[in-house]
Amino acid sequence: MTGVLTILWLASLLGWLIWLVLGIGMPAHLAVPLGLGLGVLITVVLRDTLPLRGMVALLGPVGAVLPLLILRQMASDLGAPVQPFGTLPLVIFLAVYIAFLAAAMGALPVDLYRFGYAPLPVAVIALALCAYGLGQGMIFVPLLAVTGQAMWALGWGSSNYFDHILHPAMVPAVGIVLVLRLL
Repeated sequence: MTGVLTILWLASLLGWLIWLVLGIGMPAHLAVPLGLGLGVLITVVLRDTLPLRGMVALLGPVGAVLPLLILRQMASDLGAPVQPFGTLPLVIFLAVYIAFLAAAMGALPVDLYRFGYAPLPVAVIALALCAYGLGQGMIFVPLLAVTGQAMWALGWGSSNYFDHILHPAMVPAVGIVLVLRLL
């Protein structure tokens, strides 16, 4: 199942990149399905090539967060009501996540990453994320928490829950969003 998830994950990433380019001169109702369709086609036809394997190696591990963020952004472009993330929660997330990454790499004396392997902490984290998201009136955070927990429990992808709900690419992405909000 991990191979199928990797193909879907890569297809969503490629579809998103194609959609971004097509969206410059094409309406969303055409660019979204065409981008996703081309992403799937390229992934299926060229999945064993060096560039696509390199993307998987560079952007792995396969988790739930990137595809869900991609689908959220595409749905927003199609007109679906999507609640934006607030600036203060993004700043707090960025600071906490950078500290989390530093700790996971041994730069800080605490290692929270290890809690992503154990069922009880994962359940508590997923429930806390669901409570936060529902308290904020957001469906995305609980959807991410539950999808990540399902993938983790079924053994699809990484054996660490944090790899399903977080991704290092979120650091520059959130940074860019915050900088653009200043302009």
